[in-house]
Amino acid sequence: MKIRTSIAAATGIVSMLVGCGSLYQDKNLHTKASDVNITPEVGEVPKRLELDQAWSNKTRMDFWFTSQGSQILPYSWFTWLEQADSEEYFRSVEHMESLRYLPMQASARNPAGLPIGFALNENKDSGDAWVGLTCSACHTNQIDYQGKKMLVEGAPTLGNFVLFYSKLVAALNATNEDAAKFDRFAKKVLADDYNEGAANNLHTQLTQLAMQASERENVNNLPSNYPRDFTSYGRLDAFGNIQNAGSAFALHDLTNGNAPTAPVSYPFLWGTHQSDVVQWNASAPNTPVVGPLVRNIGEVVGVFGSLSIEEASWWKRMIGIKNSYSSTVDMKGLGKLESWVKELRSPAWPQEYLPPINTAKAAAGAQLYQQECASCHQVIPRGDEGKNYKSVKTPVSVVGTDPATAWNADFHMADTLLLEGTKSKIVAGEKFDETAAAISISVNGVVGLVLKDPIKALEAGLIPMNAKPDKSTSESSDATTGDKSLEEYMAQNVSERENIRKSKKVMKPKTRSMKSAADQYAGLVYKARPLNGIWATAPFLHNGSVPNLWELLQKPENRSKQFWVGDREFDPVNVGFNTKEGLSEFNVLAEDGHIQKGNSNEGHVYGTQLTKNQKWTLIEFMKTL
Repeated sequence: MKIRTSIAAATGIVSMLVGCGSLYQDKNLHTKASDVNITPEVGEVPKRLELDQAWSNKTRMDFWFTSQGSQILPYSWFTWLEQADSEEYFRSVEHMESLRYLPMQASARNPAGLPIGFALNENKDSGDAWVGLTCSACHTNQIDYQGKKMLVEGAPTLGNFVLFYSKLVAALNATNEDAAKFDRFAKKVLADDYNEGAANNLHTQLTQLAMQASERENVNNLPSNYPRDFTSYGRLDAFGNIQNAGSAFALHDLTNGNAPTAPVSYPFLWGTHQSDVVQWNASAPNTPVVGPLVRNIGEVVGVFGSLSIEEASWWKRMIGIKNSYSSTVDMKGLGKLESWVKELRSPAWPQEYLPPINTAKAAAGAQLYQQECASCHQVIPRGDEGKNYKSVKTPVSVVGTDPATAWNADFHMADTLLLEGTKSKIVAGEKFDETAAAISISVNGVVGLVLKDPIKALEAGLIPMNAKPDKSTSESSDATTGDKSLEEYMAQNVSERENIRKSKKVMKPKTRSMKSAADQYAGLVYKARPLNGIWATAPFLHNGSVPNLWELLQKPENRSKQFWVGDREFDPVNVGFNTKEGLSEFNVLAEDGHIQKGNSNEGHVYGTQLTKNQKWTLIEFMKTL
C-alpha cells in the first residue's frame, strides 16, 4: 500500500509540531534500556491456566510487555523502591497481588519480574529505561475456582489503580525523606556508580519526581464528601484521568482539572477493534487507521503518557504556528498492540475447569435471550467475532443506569488557556472559547501528536489493518483502506466525532456544575455491545454496581446495596466473583442513605420480570456466549 501524507502539504505546519520526549531526563543516572539486567521476582508467582483465545504464547508475552510509551518511573527505581512502611520491595509478588495486579516471572521481556502490563519503556530521546503501564495491566484478569487459576486475556482487571498510585506516591515520599531508606535505594539504583555526588544528584531527581507524583495524585483526588474507597478494585474513572491529563497537566495549570467522580469497570477488549464506536458513552468513532490510534493515544495520555502543550517558539509563531505538542507516546507500539487486540477472541466457558453447562436449560434460555436481550446485545457466532459490527447506543434516559459517566464525559468544563482562539482539532473544528469541554482539550492534544509526525502515525495506524486475520475467520474483517492519506482519515474521524456530538442535541452548560444538566440526560447514551465472553467480566453495568448476572436480572430495588469486591474466587452459579468477602466494600448508598453519585445500580430492567426459572435458563445460555 502506498503511504501518502498530504496533510503535511495541506496544513504547512505538521513537520514543525515538535517537542521533547520526556519530562524526566538524565543521561547519567538512569539505567539504559539496553543495559537492564534480569533481576529475579520477589516471591512465588502462581501457576495459571491459559484459555484458548486465538493467541499464541508469543502474542501473549508481546501484549503483556510491549510498551505504549507510558512512563511512571525509571525502571531501576521501580525495581529497588521499598514500600513506604517497610523494607519490602514495592514490586514484591505479595504486594502487587494485594493490589490485584498479576505478578509474573522475570525474563528478558520483564527483567524485574513485574506484573503483567508493567512494561519496560525506552525513552526515545535519552535511551533511558522506564517502567510504564501498557494495555494488559488493565485488561487482563485471573479467575480462581477451587484452587485453579485461569488467566483471561482482555478481561477487565480487578486492579485498584488509585490505591496502587497512592501507595507508590507514599513510597517515593518515604524514600525521599528517610535517610536510611534512601541510602538503601541509592546503593541499589547506582550500583557500581555509587558515590556521594551521584547519590546527591539522585536525591535531587527523586525529590522532583516525588513532588510531581504528589501533584498528579492531588489533581485526581476525590472531593472530601466521597468515600475513601469510592474508586476501589476493578474500577477507574478513565475519562476523568484523560481529561485532567489534557486540561491540568498538558496545559500546566494544576487548578484546571475536574474531580474523577465517575469510575467505570474496565471494558473487555475482545470485539473492540470490530466495533463502529468505542468508550462506554459511544463517543469515539473507530474510523479505519486513525480511530484506533487516536483512541489508544488518549488512553496512554491518561496513564503517564506525559502530554505537554507549549507555546511555540517565536519563529514558529511568526508563521502562524501557535502551539507545539510533545509526549512519550509510542505510536508504533500502539499499532502493534491494536493488531493483537484485533485478533483476540472471547473466552469460552471452560467446562474442563468450571461446572459443565446444562445444555437443555441453555437451549431454553436462547429463546429468552432473543426476547429480552438481543435487540441491544446482538448475538455474534464465535466464527464471526472478527467481523465488524455496529453497536446499539441506548439513551441514558431509557436504560436508566447511573448517568455520571456519560454526563462527566460531555459536561466537565475547563479553561482553554493558551488554546483559546485556536481550532479545536488544530486544522479543523470550531475555535476554542475561553472555556470548553475538558475532553476536547485532550482530543486536541492527541490530534497534535498525530499531526506532529504524520508518516509515523500513518504507518502505526496501518499495522492492525495489515495484520493477518485469525485462522477461525475466512476473510479479513477490515474495510478496504484504499490509498487514503492521513489527512483524509483524520477528516473522516473528525466528521464522525462531530456527527456523534450533534446527534446528542444537548445544550452544553457553561459551568462545571452538574446541577444545571439534571434534565438533560436524554441526550446522552451508553453503548450496548455483544455479550460474547460476558461470563468472565463481572461485576456488571458500566460502573460495576451489580456483582453478578443473577442480580442483574433482579428488579433494581432487590439488588444488593452493598457487597465485597476484590476476591478472585469465581461463583459459577450466579456468574460473578465471591461477594461474601474481599478487599473493599462497594456501597450503592452514601452515608445519608441516598444513592451515591456514580454508584447507582438502578436501571437496565430487561429480563427482570421473568420468573425465577426463566432467569436461571437465561443465565445458563449467557454462559455459552
